[in-house]
Amino acid sequence: METGEAFVEIGASIAHTKAMNNTKDEDRQTAKNARAVAARSMLDISELNMTCMNGTLELMGKVRAPRGGNGSVNVRKEFHNLLTVVRAVRGVRDVQSARVAIYE
Repeated sequence: METGEAFVEIGASIAHTKAMNNTKDEDRQTAKNARAVAARSMLDISELNMTCMNGTLELMGKVRAPRGGNGSVNVRKEFHNLLTVVRAVRGVRDVQSARVAIYE
């Protein structure tokens, strides 16, 4: 390997590392933005975690009717609405919610 080739490989490796860091930062911001949007829902999402990897938002935990609610909230319908709005968040490519428990 010649010196010029080594610099090209090192440069490509550094560029790849920077791209990976940008992706991690972007995913972190995407999850934060999705959480902010979800917080506007009428559901209690205090036990709902959101992580993002490569644009795939994964939801894990529990969702419930709002505390102090009178039982008039359709939790499943509201959760479906929540999924719709988080899918629209910039940077979200897919949403996985199989690990969410819905308590009515």
